[in-house]
Amino acid sequence: MLVRVDPARGKAAFASAGHLPPAVFAVGGTGELLHVPAGPALGTGVGGYELSVRDLDPSETLVLCTDGLVERRGEDIDVSPARPAALRLPPGPGRRELLDQVLARLEAHGAEDDVAVLAARIRHRPGRHLAGPAV
Repeated sequence: MLVRVDPARGKAAFASAGHLPPAVFAVGGTGELLHVPAGPALGTGVGGYELSVRDLDPSETLVLCTDGLVERRGEDIDVSPARPAALRLPPGPGRRELLDQVLARLEAHGAEDDVAVLAARIRHRPGRHLAGPAV
């Protein structure tokens, strides 16, 4: 997953290379799975990648994880990607607390594969917009 964040505009652009889609958690603890069109795995030399863009509010937390956190043996592969966004977390957690909750509730200690989770928030800087080229 490639994520490019523009904090001045509060936008994030996503492109997938076969990875799990990210989830965004609101301050109230509800999650939303983002739709990111699937692209070919990196290194295959096949096809291109389509960007998906979403506004991000500084109160929201973007969460990305590896499939090792969510996939379970014997379970349909289509169930796994929605697992993080289905969590209902305590309202207003900090990033560290949110990560602890995600890892605990998705039972990372019993994972059968490598686990990596990233949580990020943008810091809005009012009045600092990227300038275009001078004319």
